[in-house]
Amino acid sequence: MIVLDGRNDREKLNELLRAGEGTHLDYKETIDLTTNADKLKIVKDIVSLSNRPGGGYLVIGVDDQGSPVAAAGTFDRKGLDGANLGQLVRGYVDTQIHVNSQAFDLEGAREVVVVQISGHADGLPVPMSKIGQYESSAGRMVTVFREGEIILREGPANVPLAHRHWADLLAERERQTKAAAMEDSQALIAEVVRQFRDAGGVGRNSPPLTLGMSPESFAESVLAGFESGGSAHIRRFLEQARQIAISPVSDPEAAIEAEDRIAELASLAIVSGQDDECRIATDMLYEIYLHRVNIQAPAGSLAELLARAYAIGSLAIRLKRWSVVNHLVRKPIRLHSGSCVYASWLRHGQVEARRANIFPADNGGMLVSMARNLMATHPGLRPDVPDVAVVPAENLDHDDALLNSLCQFDLAYCLIVATEGEGKKAGYPTCAAFHQTRSAPLMEIIALDTNVRAELFPESSDEQIAQAMVDVTTRAERESWNYGSHWAGLPYAAELFAQTHGASPAGPWT
Repeated sequence: MIVLDGRNDREKLNELLRAGEGTHLDYKETIDLTTNADKLKIVKDIVSLSNRPGGGYLVIGVDDQGSPVAAAGTFDRKGLDGANLGQLVRGYVDTQIHVNSQAFDLEGAREVVVVQISGHADGLPVPMSKIGQYESSAGRMVTVFREGEIILREGPANVPLAHRHWADLLAERERQTKAAAMEDSQALIAEVVRQFRDAGGVGRNSPPLTLGMSPESFAESVLAGFESGGSAHIRRFLEQARQIAISPVSDPEAAIEAEDRIAELASLAIVSGQDDECRIATDMLYEIYLHRVNIQAPAGSLAELLARAYAIGSLAIRLKRWSVVNHLVRKPIRLHSGSCVYASWLRHGQVEARRANIFPADNGGMLVSMARNLMATHPGLRPDVPDVAVVPAENLDHDDALLNSLCQFDLAYCLIVATEGEGKKAGYPTCAAFHQTRSAPLMEIIALDTNVRAELFPESSDEQIAQAMVDVTTRAERESWNYGSHWAGLPYAAELFAQTHGASPAGPWT
């Protein structure tokens, strides 16, 4: 499984090389766009991936196992530019397919080109508008695709559209149709709630909270409730949402919407300074998680829930609400009559997802990627970051606020587990799959600010914190070897802090 987050950076390349081919990922050893054969084949590959909801990735210059095999200088990078590929494909379909590509120079004098293909905005597959043929070296015509043919990716192959595919395709179409149909009514609801707030509605007259509201209307109603002191009204909604999320008869979409609303409410509580409501909301998410563990729900549903927890945690990091971070992390999972204890639900979810091969063992950044993608498409999970400030996934740089705060929350979780967790304390540093510069600022803040340490680690001494910083950084550095080795010891301020407080070098099994 890969995360269809639209990213096209070096860290995403590392994820793709380890994921293995599948419905949304195609490996290709080489391509020569001076030949008609390869031109038509890449058109077919791109259209097939675009016909899947969410699109996919084409990685050129690797073998079937994802190992780079193309020597540096092999590819015509201008020809493989996203605009050129998009224009090439446009000659064979009656629609515009968004294609973005990026070339990478790798160690060992290798190069790889990653092509990111978006799915269709209307959710429907596109047929080929004309035949694709080329003349072979033997002088005979070879047909790659025919006019009217609909091709899509299934597993590691491109296949003709079949009856079994329509359920998936139409589900996406139905989702988009429902969203469009609700847009006008939700705008009216949002305006009514805004007018209520402007009029100074108070107490029991707070506007209603329902799952059917748009994120914008929901946010306005929650903020009105906070401003009017309507905490009972908000807590009733949280309980109702929790019941829907755990009910065996609930529609799966309603359960996901309930999770979203609880997470959005927690986020709004953080920005509004409503710490009690934030803790109640995050505790609700934890209760839903425990319920799913007890009924042995699929690991994917656990990962989706944790992606929302990561979004909340990253917001708390950005707004420096350190006590919220500690409360969010310290939620243990007890298994086998209490004999097995995970210090944090975050670690338990990582383990379960890997066992289910949702996060392959050598692909450590997937939960962070999943959360970043979720936040990009759910404004309610980043109320401090407007849409205009959300960098497109394909243009991420080292100053991306969302990804950096996610990495710092992940690092904070590992440090908190190491100092104050019970049971299995060794948290896995997902942030090791990303460059250390994304996480390093948190280490420096912890080292330099006593108040931050008091809120983030209320039960730990400076000596314990210093040792945790050494141990967690050492483990992240070792893990980073699997992803290009972008970690190299503690930042300077953190190194001084560790030395001053007598931290020992990490052991060989840290």
